[in-house]
Amino acid sequence: MRVTNSNEHEPEVKSTPESEHESAPDSTPDPAQQPEPKPEYVPFEPFNPYIRRTEATFVPQESKIYVPPVHDDEENDDDEVPENTWRLFIAIELPRALKREFIDLARSFRPREHERVRWIEQDAMHLTLKFLGDTPVDRVPDIKNSLEQAASSTGKFSIKIGRTGCFPSFRDPRICWVGLSGELRRLEQLQGRVEGGLVALGFDREDRVFKPHVTIGRTRPGIRGRLAEDIGVSWRHAPLHSTGKVIPVSAIALYRSYLGEKDEARYEQLANLELG
Repeated sequence: MRVTNSNEHEPEVKSTPESEHESAPDSTPDPAQQPEPKPEYVPFEPFNPYIRRTEATFVPQESKIYVPPVHDDEENDDDEVPENTWRLFIAIELPRALKREFIDLARSFRPREHERVRWIEQDAMHLTLKFLGDTPVDRVPDIKNSLEQAASSTGKFSIKIGRTGCFPSFRDPRICWVGLSGELRRLEQLQGRVEGGLVALGFDREDRVFKPHVTIGRTRPGIRGRLAEDIGVSWRHAPLHSTGKVIPVSAIALYRSYLGEKDEARYEQLANLELG
C-alpha cells in the first residue's frame, strides 16, 4: 500500500521577498539632500566708523516727495499773505536758555543728517496753543478780548520738559519735537478756553487732539526710508539735559509772523495776557 504525503496535493506556494510587498520608493528628491545654493559674491568693504551703514549702502530707487500738513505756526511762513491780513497764532513763550539748548540738540546731529532737517529758528520756538492763519487785521481787537477772558479765568501753573519725539514715529520722522509733562491738565484747560473763545468768533475748531509739544525741526521733502530712520534714531538719543525742568506758565501771547527784508521769518508779539 502506497503512502502519500499530504503536501503533494497542496499547491506550491512560492515565497515572495519582502521587497515585493513594499511600495515603490518615492522618486521625489529629498530637499535635505539638495545641494545648498552658493552664496552671492559680495565685494569687501572696509568699515568706516564715521559713516552709518544705511548711508553707505542705501540708494533710493525713485524720488518720493512728501509735503507735510500744517501743524503749527512755523509751517509755510514763506507763503504770500493776502492784503490787509496778518498770519496769527497764540502761544506760550519759552525761556531763552531753553531755546538755546534745543538749538544745541540740532547741532548734535551728524552733518549729513543735520542737512536733511529744516530746523526751526530760535525765535520761532513756542508752545503753540492755536494757529489762526491769515486773519483780517480788523479782527485783532476781538481776538485780544477773547484771549483776555480765557487768560483771566485760568490761574498760573507750571509744566515740565519731557523727552524727544517724532510725528508720526521715530521710524518715519516728519516732525522732530520735544514733549512736555507736569500739569498738563491745566494746560489742556487753558487751550480749551482759548479754542472755545475763538470758535465763538467764527474761527474753525481744530479737528486734531491737542498734543502739547515744541517743534524743533521738520524733515525736508524727499527724505524717506532709511535716510529718515537715521534721523529718528539720532533724535531719540539726542542729549536733552533739561528733561524734568520746571517751566512756569504765567501768560499767553498773540503773535504775528511775517517775512523780513531778507525773506526770513520774523515774529511780532501783538499782545501778552497774564493768567489769573
